[in-house]
Amino acid sequence: MENVTCLGGVRVGGNMFTDLDYADDIVLPVDSCDDLVPCLADFSQSAGSMGLKVSWSKTKVQCLGRAVSQSGVFVEGQGVESVIHFCYLGSVQDSDGRSYPDILRRIGIASSQMNSLSRVWSHRKLSLSTKLRIYQTCILPIALYGSESWTLLFTDSKRLQAFHMRCQRRILGVKWQDRVTNVSVAKSTGLPQVADIINTRRTALFGHVVRLADRTPAHRALRIAVDARSGQHPSPSWRRPRGRARDTWLRPLMKSDTPIQMQWDNAVLRGHGHTAQRLSPDMRL
Repeated sequence: MENVTCLGGVRVGGNMFTDLDYADDIVLPVDSCDDLVPCLADFSQSAGSMGLKVSWSKTKVQCLGRAVSQSGVFVEGQGVESVIHFCYLGSVQDSDGRSYPDILRRIGIASSQMNSLSRVWSHRKLSLSTKLRIYQTCILPIALYGSESWTLLFTDSKRLQAFHMRCQRRILGVKWQDRVTNVSVAKSTGLPQVADIINTRRTALFGHVVRLADRTPAHRALRIAVDARSGQHPSPSWRRPRGRARDTWLRPLMKSDTPIQMQWDNAVLRGHGHTAQRLSPDMRL
């Protein structure tokens, strides 16, 4: 990776982001299409020197954001397909940066699992609390997998909440012709809304990333985003694209009464407090 990352990467201000690794899954970002083939070729050669082979059938090219769509490329005689959607670590990454494709996929998978447990929901000898625990353990985690990283639009939140209410109605045995409101259904189950669950997870993820080491790519990327929201641009030449600003992952956090920079500082202080609690009394001295 040291031989490869020096050839590519995306620079944001004074920070260079070169690679994202998780086990044997690797993402190599580059600024332009001209750097794409040399970066992949050098990666293949570096991997081959250690007896490793690149699975070209699983390797894809994807243009993110405002980048111009790139056609497939050939590296060492092997074709690398260009895609618009790519499933990475269980989540669908869309070239437009939206979370909509991943949300639809999660709802589809959760609906399939919901149907597979139809005998459980219709079982009369199981209590409501047991059914709700099964739903919260087996269905809701599937639907909200990776939701802490989603950038939700209003329509996305409505779609997720509709699925959530549909599942609760099925557990209660309430049909649409019974004319029972969603408020009554939510009161009977006592389950929180999907938006509240996602907000809690997003806040927790924010705190985890803040407390990472300063050299961690995720920490540096979040620091740049927070600084930009606070009026500190990554570089003097940085300019916001024309048009209406898109919803970002940080926007729900910024809607709270606490400024985003203060939330950052509070997360750091909480991290120091947790560290002190884990130490033994002798170590604290």
